[in-house]
Amino acid sequence: MTPEERTAFEKRRRARNWAIFLTLVGLVVLFYFISMARVLRG
Repeated sequence: MTPEERTAFEKRRRARNWAIFLTLVGLVVLFYFISMARVLRG
């Protein structure tokens, strides 16, 4: 693997990791608000 290929691979991996992280954070926030709505509704 050439240094250029390695740099491109690492860049794609970082982008994918950020996408996964943001998706998980979004789901946590969504579940939090759903739970709060259910608790407040009684």
